[in-house]
Amino acid sequence: MNGEPEELSDTTTNCNFTSTSEAMSDINQAKLDTLEKKAVHLRLVLEKDFKAADFKWSLFVAAAFSFRYESCLRPFPPAFIKNGVKDMDELLNVLTDVPALDLFLQQLDDLDNLTKISDIIDLLFYVLVRLKEPSLKTVPAELYESILAITNSSPTPLPQYIFQVCYSKTSHGEQKWKEMSKNYKTFYAYHGSRLENVYSMMHFGIQQQMCKNTALGSGLYLSPDLNVSLPHSHGGFGWGASCIGGHLSCIAMCEVIDTPDGINVRKPITDEGDGVNNEGTNQQVNSTDVKASYYVTNSDLLRLRYLLVYAKQPTSIRFSTTNSHRHVSCGTRREVEEEEGLEVGGECYTPFSVSNHATLNEACHEKTRMFSRFSSTH
Repeated sequence: MNGEPEELSDTTTNCNFTSTSEAMSDINQAKLDTLEKKAVHLRLVLEKDFKAADFKWSLFVAAAFSFRYESCLRPFPPAFIKNGVKDMDELLNVLTDVPALDLFLQQLDDLDNLTKISDIIDLLFYVLVRLKEPSLKTVPAELYESILAITNSSPTPLPQYIFQVCYSKTSHGEQKWKEMSKNYKTFYAYHGSRLENVYSMMHFGIQQQMCKNTALGSGLYLSPDLNVSLPHSHGGFGWGASCIGGHLSCIAMCEVIDTPDGINVRKPITDEGDGVNNEGTNQQVNSTDVKASYYVTNSDLLRLRYLLVYAKQPTSIRFSTTNSHRHVSCGTRREVEEEEGLEVGGECYTPFSVSNHATLNEACHEKTRMFSRFSSTH
């Protein structure tokens, strides 16, 4: 007051220090709270349909390891885009650290460990929760034959798995397709493609640029006969720790709007490439010929309804159980359900036990090394 600097008391100093410390603590607690909520979301998704979540993650992994990731890995996790550049090295580093999902469920039990696996939680949350449209649903094996019978296909080996592709009623894409189809009949047909394409196919539809250009121009080939499409479903490596198999082939079963504009019935196609017609002609055949193919020039006429999966079974066997202690309370679980409007109910449990499965098999790590060498030379 008399021109002398005002002294700060020890109490004031301590208060300021405590305030800063509390602020840092609040930030850390907020991050932990976010991780805990993400952990609850992930548990809900995994417990609701473990195989569907495992398969969805496998599709992401297949796209990420593709040398054509620019077109296959869409949508791309925004957390791995730095200054407009996709950081594939960092993404693959996190991806190869992801354990088998039943082991991951066990890791979620330890709340003190969440910060140590935060990168894994964030990536799985993006793929399995944030990208909720469309969702996948495991179809019971007893329904396989009735689903395949829709197309009147010739006899063929049943797939190991069928997943239904589900859209919400408020989905813009689904509403648009319903509007387009309301004055027409629809039919089902199969489309074979490489495994690495399926992740983008789910989220953006069967894009014409994924198919080869022929004398007929750019378009999509489908067939009502599963045996015709199978050769074009080139198998590939998905995720080494998957419970359904590391090497998969996938066939898309699509619902197609039967309109004269944009669809032609073609001659039988060859078993080369991704569905290339053996002749660049416009000759039509009887649509009852099961070997005929449909050539579609407007991808908006298609809607992905099922994914048929042919898998080489994993070497390890996972045993199910209905009893497992969980540290996430039912109250916390219910809070997240109500907050996000999730249609997941029931008691707190996990239907899958923990196995001694490795994080990822050596083949997956070898693909990472190959990708790094490829990236460094381009």
